[in-house]
Amino acid sequence: MGPPHYALSEALIVLVALWVALRFARKRAWLGAAGVAIFGAAAAVGTYRFASGHIEALAQLHRIVSQAGGACAMALVALQLALGRTRIASRGMILGSIALSIAMLVASLSLPKAATLLFVLWLIVAIGAAWRLPAEALGQRARRAALVSLLLFNFLLVRQSAVLGPALSWHLFHVLVAVWLLAVWLVLLPSSVARENQNAATPMSDM
Repeated sequence: MGPPHYALSEALIVLVALWVALRFARKRAWLGAAGVAIFGAAAAVGTYRFASGHIEALAQLHRIVSQAGGACAMALVALQLALGRTRIASRGMILGSIALSIAMLVASLSLPKAATLLFVLWLIVAIGAAWRLPAEALGQRARRAALVSLLLFNFLLVRQSAVLGPALSWHLFHVLVAVWLLAVWLVLLPSSVARENQNAATPMSDM
């Protein structure tokens, strides 16, 4: 259930996910690009559901895509954060990630409650991976982990909040998801820029 304006915050996720996924792809961060794209695809279903007026007809599809797709997307984003230092996944890791995503998708479809558990577990992995990214100071590690933790806060306290009410909690939740997608990009960006600067400074004689 929900009025047509629910599509607005879903559409915001679609736009942000497209922007972030394209930038991940340009950096050949394929796992991150795929994970963010899945988040965007789930939001696209929600956007169409509310904008088209087929709210009840598409409710089950939207729920399945959001839950199962969200768990797979979170796993891919977590793996990309874990690959933050090397950035480019090997072919074997990409194939392994595809197999893992398929297994998680089957598990999520068979046991819907498992999707939520898998999502939270992979989010915790993502937070830990963000903490372990190379940093010049402890405070930088803490800030990166805090940025990734935003989604956990959002999931536990904002989503379906009785205090905020249905409409406000819906829009705030989805706006914060969009902010989180940008945060993931920002968390990985500094190490990517540093590597590129280091490569640019490498003498030609060493190449």
